[in-house]
Amino acid sequence: MHGEGDKGECSMLDRQKYDPPGYSRTTFLRHALQCVIAVIAAGAAVASLPYWGGDDFPLMGLIVYVAGMVFVAMPLCLYYESLLQSHEERVERARHMLAG
Repeated sequence: MHGEGDKGECSMLDRQKYDPPGYSRTTFLRHALQCVIAVIAAGAAVASLPYWGGDDFPLMGLIVYVAGMVFVAMPLCLYYESLLQSHEERVERARHMLAG
């Protein structure tokens, strides 16, 4: 996701041209997912601050990170993937309808 966009059969211009609402939804959700992952990582780092420089393992930071990724980020990833697949299907249908 680092500047490359989503991979697939359709180009970015095709996505914008044939399904603009789907393109804007997938783009918004991609950015929201990146923000959620960053917030979870920052929360885990903040939770582990008291343990920095000590001999104890920052268990609370690990718990925050794993719980956030499993219960928040993973459902968002699954929703994003399904949204992206349906968007690409709509773009392919539109391309085939206009070509044929």
